[in-house]
Amino acid sequence: MESFNGIVIEDDQTVEQRIDVRNLQVYGRGVFREDVDADEIEVFGSARFRSFVSCDQLSVPGETVMLDSLLAESVRVDGVLNVSGKFRTEVAVVEGMMNTQGRLHATRLVVRSRGRLEAAGNIKAERIIIDGVAFSGATFRGDNIEITSCEQSEIARVVASDIKVTYKPRGDVPGIKAGEYLLSAYSIETQTAEIEYVAADSLDCDSAVIGPGCRIGELTYRDGLEIDPGAVVERLNKI
Repeated sequence: MESFNGIVIEDDQTVEQRIDVRNLQVYGRGVFREDVDADEIEVFGSARFRSFVSCDQLSVPGETVMLDSLLAESVRVDGVLNVSGKFRTEVAVVEGMMNTQGRLHATRLVVRSRGRLEAAGNIKAERIIIDGVAFSGATFRGDNIEITSCEQSEIARVVASDIKVTYKPRGDVPGIKAGEYLLSAYSIETQTAEIEYVAADSLDCDSAVIGPGCRIGELTYRDGLEIDPGAVVERLNKI
């Protein structure tokens, strides 16, 4: 039988030395002062990592603070995760609250319908799916960005090959009102756009379908364009 290779923290504990284990589980309160390397990290209570963390899987039903960088194959956040340094992962799924201060690089980033993402640094992912809420004063860059929500996100700059923004009602959230937007952005740069209830100072694209509830300051396009009668485009440029 394979022996157990892990650490379980059930009370308050500060770990001073570097950790290299198969499993790390925190049910109480753990503080880790040196690097942590684990196959799987689960935080049901609260954990504070002061140095670099590397793992295959990170699960946060509780609360976790990363004061340095995080490298993980997959991350699931049902509670609260704060990452101060660089953050790299294959897949991140946010059902709770995730706050990133440094750059985040992912293959796929998903913010579920009751999830919330706050990003101070740039985010780059092949696919970004937002069913909940995202706030960022930086840039979201992705091959495919899809926002299907009933709540309002604010992202300073969006760069994508394809962006789609669609209103999806939810029973516990009031319906969207005039002057409210699923996405507010300073700049959107994309090849193709299919959007509704989006406010942007500028939209630069090859082709676009501008749906109801949109307000675009300046729209620059190269190929096809459709504008819903319920949308407002202040300046239109074809190049």
